[in-house]
Amino acid sequence: MSAPPPALEAILLAAGAGRRLGQPKALLEIRGRWMLPALVTALSAAGSRTVHVVLRPQEEAEVRARGLPEPARIVLNPEPERGRGSSVRLGFAAAPQDCAVLVHPCDVPLLGAAAAARVVAAWLRATERDELAARPVTPSGRGGHPLLLGRARAAEARLLGPDQSLRELLHRDPSRRLDVLVRGDPGPFLDVDTPEQLQLLESLLPS
Repeated sequence: MSAPPPALEAILLAAGAGRRLGQPKALLEIRGRWMLPALVTALSAAGSRTVHVVLRPQEEAEVRARGLPEPARIVLNPEPERGRGSSVRLGFAAAPQDCAVLVHPCDVPLLGAAAAARVVAAWLRATERDELAARPVTPSGRGGHPLLLGRARAAEARLLGPDQSLRELLHRDPSRRLDVLVRGDPGPFLDVDTPEQLQLLESLLPS
């Protein structure tokens, strides 16, 4: 009998100030819909038992007042100006050590449960899943989010230094990377960093 799969946790990176965007990324809305709860729901539906939402202290009160769905847990980053790596480290510190981890940035706001679940399902089918880092890719090979780290890869991520990134970890050993083809769903691949990108994204969505 095969061993049961490891527990899966998620880290949702939402501590960006959004200076180019003109608003904190944690509060991003698309056509009036606040996207942070939708991302929590997508990551939960894909199998994450807890979603650790890393925020700046400046947004904590508003996020709590608006409310996030279960299983969100807020993690505060007191020094978000140190970059995304600082939020990654805090997220991993909040997550239990013996688990696989999904990592997703909130500025890729259209991730849906189906795409996230596709990555998780492909990873679960892999025989060496603890050793793999899985991600969605387009038919042309462009990588997207979320990034799923098996237990061994998650342990490596916990050891990254301040100047090292998850991208570096992902490409460190291509033989331990699982690219999961996602067709017909742009959600894992569209990021929003500027008002122009937000406008373009909204213009592409159906009415």
